[in-house]
Amino acid sequence: MKKKDDSKITKILDSAVTIILAEGVAALSTTKIAKMMGIAQSNIYLYFKNKDDLLKNIYHREFERIRQISDLEKLNDRTILVNERIDYYIHSVFDYAIAYPNSLTVIEQIKSLNILEDDLYSGNEQVIQLLNEGIQKGYLKDVPINLHMVTVFNILHRHALNINQGLYSKQKYSYQIISKMILDSICQ
Repeated sequence: MKKKDDSKITKILDSAVTIILAEGVAALSTTKIAKMMGIAQSNIYLYFKNKDDLLKNIYHREFERIRQISDLEKLNDRTILVNERIDYYIHSVFDYAIAYPNSLTVIEQIKSLNILEDDLYSGNEQVIQLLNEGIQKGYLKDVPINLHMVTVFNILHRHALNINQGLYSKQKYSYQIISKMILDSICQ
């Protein structure tokens, strides 16, 4: 049995991301990826069952990158006040969005396909637990957790895109201004 080449997996995922960013997720095809890489289309299927499997792998890779820049254990450290941990969560996503706005674009495009089902929030258990605690303690509005997550994600994504597109500079709106906007939306 032939061993999978991790570098080839990375190249396939990177090529797919390039296509998604240039043409949108709906335009993605294994044919385009193969052509971009100069390989046979069948080679992609050695690593991924189908296009949905490929997209799920991209989604999880991008979320793993967010998790890697944050100390997620801190999110559920109950020796720290819940409002401080929520601020830490927002700040972590803020920093990531500014550094990697394209990553959030890819995540958003894949989410729009509704192929993730149970995978949509896998890996976000610590965030979900934190937000539930925030609701239980009366700090956050009592609405579905996914609405809190979407609010944080979408505001920060749009802010990062605005900077990336030159609509304003990174210095124009500080973290404090943007986080206040988010907290005004999600807090009691």
